Amino acid sequence: MTMKIDPIPAFTDNYFWALHDGRQCAVFDPGDAKSVVDWLDERGLSLVTILVTHHHPDHVGGIHDLRRKYGEIPVYGPAKEDIPGRTQALREGDEVTVVSERLKVWEVPGHTAGHIAFIGSDFAFVGDTLFAAGCGRLFEGTPGQMANSLGRLAALPKQTKVYCAHEYTLSNLRFALSVDGENDA
Repeated sequence: MTMKIDPIPAFTDNYFWALHDGRQCAVFDPGDAKSVVDWLDERGLSLVTILVTHHHPDHVGGIHDLRRKYGEIPVYGPAKEDIPGRTQALREGDEVTVVSERLKVWEVPGHTAGHIAFIGSDFAFVGDTLFAAGCGRLFEGTPGQMANSLGRLAALPKQTKVYCAHEYTLSNLRFALSVDGENDA
């Protein structure tokens, strides 16, 4: 079966991303268990893996409840951050296979000190590092780290689909217009 990537909207602007084959599903950054459980139940999917980009509560808040419901499924997350329930610590260059997809791990600090991204064959799950028309706030990282992380992501092939963890597009564009409104680009 063909692999699909679908959003699971949550809170006011979060996306938890589901990577699935129509039966088994991996979920990225599940900050809320109920949103994930409801979405999975509606589609008859089984949760088999949790992947986490960074430690903020809106990305990890649902992990314990999901593991209670679905069993001791693996939780992959950054080695440099405290991730609740993490079973596998990931660093730059590691690779994981989930729902038959091989994902490379990139360290992309800036938003947080240990933030990671999961890079697939033609897609990338970037958490809060990159958004449409913007990037994540610097909570723990430095501007230099964020610039380096964004540069790495910008070097991905043009056909790469980028999956960010929040919907900030309109507010990012409003900000861009407020600071550079005469720039047609």
